[in-house]
Amino acid sequence: MELASGSSMAVTRHPTIRDQIATTLRRAIADLELKPGQLLIERELTERTGASRPSVREALRQLEAEGLVESRNGRGTYVRALTLDEARDVYEVRAQLEGLAARLFTERADAATRARLSTAMDALRAATEQGDNSRAVLDAQAEFYAALFHGSGNDVLDRTVQGLQVRIAQLRALTLAVEGRDRASLEEFARIARAIETGDAAAAEREATLHIQNAARVMATAHDLLSRSNDG
Repeated sequence: MELASGSSMAVTRHPTIRDQIATTLRRAIADLELKPGQLLIERELTERTGASRPSVREALRQLEAEGLVESRNGRGTYVRALTLDEARDVYEVRAQLEGLAARLFTERADAATRARLSTAMDALRAATEQGDNSRAVLDAQAEFYAALFHGSGNDVLDRTVQGLQVRIAQLRALTLAVEGRDRASLEEFARIARAIETGDAAAAEREATLHIQNAARVMATAHDLLSRSNDG
């Protein structure tokens, strides 16, 4: 039976309490407010979110299914730490996705999206030069990439990277903690932006890929920080 012309199948769905808690915890994990290896105490989470303990448990089960937390028999639920191999896997995928996004952005982005990328670049430069606000640096990097993927004009590419966002944000925060990485990263972003401004799509792709490869090399040091946070 065919649907009548003009009929609507739209369903309005408001986020459940579980979904809201899960979103809050994802952001805390991405920001390293909840650190890899940290024990998640239900009582503290209920106090922090104002939600019931059953709702918190449901949210934790959801995050466990996503691989962000893990239950350890008899010891509780912990923020799951990426292994070095898993981090390398993420970087390999990112290098391909972000290189492609930079090339497509150069070829397709409209004036408004280019202006958005330029504004993000200015914010990143200002935050890095300030030197004492890693949150501002991370926010500017995230906005740069949001503009980059939006301007690529490829919804599949954009949705694919969204599925990695928590892990990507977590790794950015870890690598940014390595001494000197903020300045080196700023120059890498600047080279991507310059290639885009000159309309050199091949150079934009190359610089974006190189940026991720450099970040991957920093991961060995950053992973030591992650391990120490587990021990602490």
